[in-house]
Amino acid sequence: MKLLTKLILITFLWLAVINPGTYIGLDTTLRLQMTHSWWKGQEEVLVSSETQPKRRGDIRFGVQGRDNKRYIAYDVGQSLLMLPGDWVGTQLGRLFPAIGETVFRNLAVQFLVFIPLNVAAIIACFWLLRLFQFKQHVATLSSIGWLLSSTVLHYAQIPQQNNQILLFVTIGYASALAGVRFNKLSYVFLSGLCLGLAMLIRTTSIFHALTVFLFLSGCVLYQKRHLSNLFRFSAVWILGLVPFTLLGRFVDYLRYGSVWATSNSEILKQLGTDPMWTGLPQLPANYPFVNPPWIGILDTLFSPARSIFIYDPLFLPCLILAIVIWKKISPYVQLYLLTGLLNLALHILLTSKLVWTGGTAWGARFHVTSVHLLLIPLLALLVQLLLSSRQLKRYLIQGVLVIAIMTQFASVLMQPNLEIYQKKVGFPGTRFDFRLMQRVANIACLVDDSIYKGCIGQNPEKRQYVDNLDHIFMSPFVLSHQAADDNNVALSKLSSIVFVLWLLALATAIGLTFYSGWLYEI
Repeated sequence: MKLLTKLILITFLWLAVINPGTYIGLDTTLRLQMTHSWWKGQEEVLVSSETQPKRRGDIRFGVQGRDNKRYIAYDVGQSLLMLPGDWVGTQLGRLFPAIGETVFRNLAVQFLVFIPLNVAAIIACFWLLRLFQFKQHVATLSSIGWLLSSTVLHYAQIPQQNNQILLFVTIGYASALAGVRFNKLSYVFLSGLCLGLAMLIRTTSIFHALTVFLFLSGCVLYQKRHLSNLFRFSAVWILGLVPFTLLGRFVDYLRYGSVWATSNSEILKQLGTDPMWTGLPQLPANYPFVNPPWIGILDTLFSPARSIFIYDPLFLPCLILAIVIWKKISPYVQLYLLTGLLNLALHILLTSKLVWTGGTAWGARFHVTSVHLLLIPLLALLVQLLLSSRQLKRYLIQGVLVIAIMTQFASVLMQPNLEIYQKKVGFPGTRFDFRLMQRVANIACLVDDSIYKGCIGQNPEKRQYVDNLDHIFMSPFVLSHQAADDNNVALSKLSSIVFVLWLLALATAIGLTFYSGWLYEI
């Protein structure tokens, strides 16, 4: 079996194993609501008259747009990606009404959209590593490791925008490098096209576009050494950026009446003027940019709730390794790492004053994509060192990798918001907001809830608030709990079938991963 085929199969199996089935989270549920409304000709905002907003800017209530219609104020890229899955899920819901349309729509976008896109992200990682001239087996092992030992795994389970942006930005870097190395402008055009799509998914991906453009420019100047080549490559890249950028402006014009309007700008503009918020407390001046910059910077780097070094434990050792062997690294990788660090710094500065920085997400949600991009060659350098090391150094690297893999699997074993709700109701051990440590305790409590006073089973007065989150967070278990909550016999039968398939996928994933040599190598 060829290495790339193995990589694709192993990736697909692990993604199927960790997939939470019908759970897609509030943000993605609202984006799927946008998707559904477009092809069905319905309103985007579907809040009942009895439901009241919790605060100004409550995203469920949208914003006022053209013709006084209300629109969910999210960028439209992810909603566009979900169109085929939503259509298929709707048709399946009509065929099997006993199970329910919503179940099939969520399952369809999970398995027909998000899993294929995540597989594509791993392939893009492999392609970029090969373009950096890492050997094929190093690129294969590093790509598997990138999935299993970084927060790429968590955001493959929770379908926020992160991994879709990661896919298109990775292709953008790889295409830029391929265009320079092989002197093919079609690759350069593809790079710009992918960055335009990334900006359609999240407007702030303009920082990714900037750093990919800088990477392309540096590669051209290094290899071609002539300004005329730089102008030619730059023009083609910008031409590729145009189509999806124009599409985004056109869609926002249709929604908000201005090509300069964005979802974020409309939310901020209407916080004090939208009649929907009448009677609700005013927000602070300059909301949401109300904190001193150092709070957001230190929070991203060092806080126990979000630190990029805690929730991606490979990041710091890999950075140290890169510094130690910097002179031995190829110029293309050096340039990539420098632009990647700039990318991370720009995203940290962007969110440094925010009152809310993805607080309910796992890790630093707005920054992990920058970390994932940096880890692509960094992890390959670590794998190279592992394969060439002996005794103590090898054991140390193995230990770091095992810790990283265990950290990521801890993040996907239980519902992502469990620790957030535990903190809200005052469970023991939550006041320090060290979510990773609390997650380890919660996993131990699944095995024996008598080992720790903070276990859900030992707090009966607070259990009712989190009991529905206290289970393994993978598709057969999620479906089983949903079937019990809804008293849905058909869904219960489906969950039993899914459980058998899940066990087969788990056994095959473990077996193929061992067979591939990944676990053997670490």
